Amino acid sequence: MSSGVAQAVPPFHGNISFNAQHAPFGAFFSFTCGHFGTRGGFGLQIGKPGNQDLYIGVKDGDRYSDAPLKVLPFYEGAAAANEAARYDVEREAGPAEQNVKPKVVAYAKDQIRRHYGWATDRSVTDNLEFTIYTPFGNVPSPEPNETDANGPAAEAELRYRLLPAVVATLRVDNTAGRTTKTGLFALGFRDKGLRLLDGVLGGALGFALRDEMGFAARVVGGDAFPIMRWAPDVGLSDPNPVHLLGNCPGVGFEVPPGEERTLQLVFGVYLDRLVTTRLEGRYFYTRYYANLTDVLNRGLESFDRLVDDATQKDRALVDSSVSPDQQFLIAHATRSYYGSTQLLDVAGQPLWVVNEGEYCMMNTLDLAVDQVFWELEHHPWVVRNLLDTFVHHYSYVDEVKDAKTGKLKLGGIAFCHDTGAHNQFSPFGHSSYELPHLMGCFSYMTAEQLCNWCLIAATYAVKTGDAEWICQNLHTIDACLTSLTNRGGDAGFCQYESSRCGERGAEITTYDSLDRSLAQTRANVYMATKTWATYLGLTRLLERDLPDRAVLARRQAERVEERVLAQAGPDGVLPAVFERDNPGHGSRILPAIEGLIYPLVWGDESALQSRLANALRCHTLALLRDPQRRNVFADGGIKLSSTSNNSWMSKIALFQHICRVALNADDDADIRNLFAVADAAHVCWQTDGSGYWACSDQFVSGVAKGSRYYPRVITAALWLQAINTSASERVQIGKRLLSSGKAEAR
Repeated sequence: MSSGVAQAVPPFHGNISFNAQHAPFGAFFSFTCGHFGTRGGFGLQIGKPGNQDLYIGVKDGDRYSDAPLKVLPFYEGAAAANEAARYDVEREAGPAEQNVKPKVVAYAKDQIRRHYGWATDRSVTDNLEFTIYTPFGNVPSPEPNETDANGPAAEAELRYRLLPAVVATLRVDNTAGRTTKTGLFALGFRDKGLRLLDGVLGGALGFALRDEMGFAARVVGGDAFPIMRWAPDVGLSDPNPVHLLGNCPGVGFEVPPGEERTLQLVFGVYLDRLVTTRLEGRYFYTRYYANLTDVLNRGLESFDRLVDDATQKDRALVDSSVSPDQQFLIAHATRSYYGSTQLLDVAGQPLWVVNEGEYCMMNTLDLAVDQVFWELEHHPWVVRNLLDTFVHHYSYVDEVKDAKTGKLKLGGIAFCHDTGAHNQFSPFGHSSYELPHLMGCFSYMTAEQLCNWCLIAATYAVKTGDAEWICQNLHTIDACLTSLTNRGGDAGFCQYESSRCGERGAEITTYDSLDRSLAQTRANVYMATKTWATYLGLTRLLERDLPDRAVLARRQAERVEERVLAQAGPDGVLPAVFERDNPGHGSRILPAIEGLIYPLVWGDESALQSRLANALRCHTLALLRDPQRRNVFADGGIKLSSTSNNSWMSKIALFQHICRVALNADDDADIRNLFAVADAAHVCWQTDGSGYWACSDQFVSGVAKGSRYYPRVITAALWLQAINTSASERVQIGKRLLSSGKAEAR
């Protein structure tokens, strides 16, 4: 069984048993499914899959026939591919169904084809086709002065983009059949409070869990009927298909011989209350929708557009020149990013939040600096919103401590690791993560977060040419230069610890759970090149209004460059940590080149042709050509540090992008092949090592051990920008954007 879109998106070439998030923009909601034998469905404001069994299937005969209901294996206890036996839900049965084994049989893996596109996820068998559509696109700014200027059209587009729902279809083809078939979509809940939505969805049927989440369904060219018992097959065959005590609501439909039917589904959520504390916010979509039934009705009205938008995204990815493995990683990451997004209305103003996957930390700044490239491509106003949130509420001034003498001196402005967790904004000036007196995880990331804010600001300015924002924040930008200089000492970068670390603590980086090769901030080559890029970014931000300060920033970049160049060994390899007695000194790390992503995106040709860039190229080629393969796992995946089995997919994607575009490393056929093998391994990491957790970031030897259900892997989308824009075009675009920003300021 196939359709036009399924043909456009080839069958997935790997293990098809993996969860995927399906999420709208800014609703902190995902409809998750795809992993065999586990639960999924609605997950609202949680950093993990939902907790419902999904029964998506078909049976021979009419609804009352004795034939078993054959369903996709998206429920707890689904039979293994070689068993396909009945699923015993006795422990879930209600009084009337106690000790009854429902006639539910799972499709075996080899009976299912999965077509995994950029915005559609389609499971196909010989009897049915189930597709979830998750379109995404450019989102207008919701700020009053901007939407008013754009008029009603922008408001209408914003209403469409903020719809807190995703849609799906269940298609049953009985054109070759001689008897009726019956299709069914049902969800087995463990929560209480289910209700039938009757008389509020026009001609559609629907169910809701209280007033927070629910689904609507209608059949194209036919009729549907509701069920709600303790098991799906009982709802089909019992003379009382709906029992308000039931926990398994669904919608069925019969398909006569010689015909086909499609069930259209809308999965929607709605929270009409304050959902955050301290900065008290409600969801911005409540401005556009009155309640859950309004959301579901709007989803039905917009169904065709949502499907068309999703299929267009699919075609764009399929038609790109990135490999099938890379296409999968991009599609998987895109879904995961949007599943963590949250747009709030705080005191009448929009406030943007990206939650940190399973940890649910809010606006983690070391994620934001990697997500900025995607956001500036699709909704740049969220970047400005985030920058302002940190300046107004989550910045602080500290001192710095000399690790050798223990003496304190002036530090300067810095920024928190995050703004809170689990919808609870932290006390202003403090994160939920950082604690004093620690040497590893949960210590302060002061220097890196200072760099991150500056790099986001510079990238925003180059991409948008927003000279007005630069003028409004000039004092802060200048203070960042002072602070960064104070932390660098004579080396120019990260020589001192923040006083917030306390007497026994030391600063860490975003690689918090690695060894000293990357987790340590002080004297780290990763932080050195990131600080170098930060000084270059500050130069750009300051050169029009404060040229003398821009000169200082440029001089500091040169100081860092000289210090890094002096560390190179005879083989061109840079030590991970510049302190010779440090256990991280002998580590070989690929993220040494991460700072190059910024001049690459800015179109800074001189930086990309600098002595430092050349040294980083030599370093990288030496590591990739290493006969001992110390930066490659046994399966071919990329190992960021030679001395740790921890690797982050988001950082690997950045590394590969820089190698391909800034360093031209894959001009070498051996490295090109190494990357192709790595891409295939990384696909297996996601499908096999993180099957239940959907898209994850942090892997230990190919198994997701942390940073699961994660948004930052969206860095993989940079691979598409690389093929769509040549290097010379990127340089010219960067120059034009800066020029237009200066002209506007004048």
